[in-house]
Amino acid sequence: MQELFLNTSPELWATIILGSATVFTILWSLDAITHKKLAQIDITDKELQTHRNILTASFLMEVSLVLMFWFQAIMLPFFIAFFITRLVHEFIDELKYHADRCTPYESQLHLGMWMSVLIKTATMFMWGYFAAFEGVLELNLGFALWAGLILLVMSYVSWVEWWR
Repeated sequence: MQELFLNTSPELWATIILGSATVFTILWSLDAITHKKLAQIDITDKELQTHRNILTASFLMEVSLVLMFWFQAIMLPFFIAFFITRLVHEFIDELKYHADRCTPYESQLHLGMWMSVLIKTATMFMWGYFAAFEGVLELNLGFALWAGLILLVMSYVSWVEWWR
């Protein structure tokens, strides 16, 4: 099985990760615009705290995935803990705050967001844990620029969402 992960091209891994991260970032940006409209009327402090918990767990999970480049086995329990924590808070957010309130448009945004972020997370985990991100340093500059742009936009949306 590990041969399968080692024989997958770094370009394919990176394209799946960055493609799904791009979809997530676009949908999350549209969702943040929806939150801006709701923030004054319908988002409670408890919901904002749940969103902050998701952001914190997501950040720590991403860090654990990146650290798998150097420390695969050590980062595994951290990744699992952060992933489960994020997932639980996503369920709380969707079931407690969004299920009754969301329009079909916002529900579709959330559906796309969570599918794309789970594809990205699973792909990063498989490449990182089973292949230690083999070949990532040999990718062309276009992948780094794409990743940097996504990171920049995600950081901005995170900052806006945190302080909403």
